[in-house]
Amino acid sequence: MKYVINILFLILALTACAQSQEETATVADSVQYKRTYGLRVGIDAASLIRTGIDPEYNGFQVLADYRLKDRLYIAGELGNENIDRNSDRIDFKASGSYFKAGIDYNLYQNWLDMDNMVYFGARLGAANFSQTLTRYDLARDNNYFPIFTNMVNREFSGLTALWLEIQLGIKVEVLNNLYLVANLQLKRMLTEKTPDNFDNLYIPGFGRTYDTGEIGVGYTYGVMYRIPLFKK
Repeated sequence: MKYVINILFLILALTACAQSQEETATVADSVQYKRTYGLRVGIDAASLIRTGIDPEYNGFQVLADYRLKDRLYIAGELGNENIDRNSDRIDFKASGSYFKAGIDYNLYQNWLDMDNMVYFGARLGAANFSQTLTRYDLARDNNYFPIFTNMVNREFSGLTALWLEIQLGIKVEVLNNLYLVANLQLKRMLTEKTPDNFDNLYIPGFGRTYDTGEIGVGYTYGVMYRIPLFKK
């Protein structure tokens, strides 16, 4: 009888505990957590690090977004790049500013009051820049003739470019309103103004160009801070 009574008390205790946990879960599910809306701004650390370690490069990029709905944001980037590249066949400089604007959509379902993002983004990018051709070597078919080096030192200004860009990235809240950001970018050139008898070798915001296609790639990692305005 003693053992039976103890078992009954144990069953009652477990039943009460399970019921309490179920009620707690039901209350948690019924709680509607409000999302913070505000302007999130930051800096691209990748361009700053590259500026510090690459003597031929100098640039920066500002990041920003603003929440429109629970998962939808308007977003954009603003930056400036200068590159002075010396290679075996050609020496050139490129300098200018760019702006990218579009949207980000959060693919991640946050738990409770978490506010992280695994997002897909789309941008329209535009650049205004100049390019200086310093030197180039004429192509040769064999090694029997000497290389002819042409010193040009000619600047082409007023160049423009327009491209589409898609992004896949993350924005993780590490402290209250402070986020770490990283993304990968795939770009396709729509239109560009090229110099006479020459081509664009580097476009600020788009990156290096290739003769074989109109596709570019890129990446960003940095930090952002959200200025909270309201919750809903």
